[in-house]
Amino acid sequence: MKTLVHQSTIDGFNTMLEQFKLKYSNQVQFLNYFDMYYIQNGWYRHWCKAFQPDRFTNMETNNYVESWHNQLKSKYLRRKGDRRVDRLIYILVNDVEPDYISTVNHLVLRIGRMSPAEREARKRMLLAISIRKELVSEYV
Repeated sequence: MKTLVHQSTIDGFNTMLEQFKLKYSNQVQFLNYFDMYYIQNGWYRHWCKAFQPDRFTNMETNNYVESWHNQLKSKYLRRKGDRRVDRLIYILVNDVEPDYISTVNHLVLRIGRMSPAEREARKRMLLAISIRKELVSEYV
């Protein structure tokens, strides 16, 4: 099914559809259902990439978005699904936004844990500062 959805050419879609039907030819009820609800009357034009390439350009999500969504649901919404829209807006404005701004400020100011590359750069910078002090004392 996934290969059918992501076919980027119409010929490729038609070829994969025929292969799909051959592969599941022993599943008559399934193929009838699939044909009725997904193929007949051009329904495939709504879900196949070959017929709507502009809708499939940025369909994939990334781990950062999924992680943020999980954090929003667990930390801020406390896994309650019955939130009203006005309450959601209140939480986003008064809780999420200040936390987000604080996180950005920490990143910009480099507050918090250093990565190995940052740690190594800091060591080199401190070494350079100490060398300058030694040279200054020699020249004075």
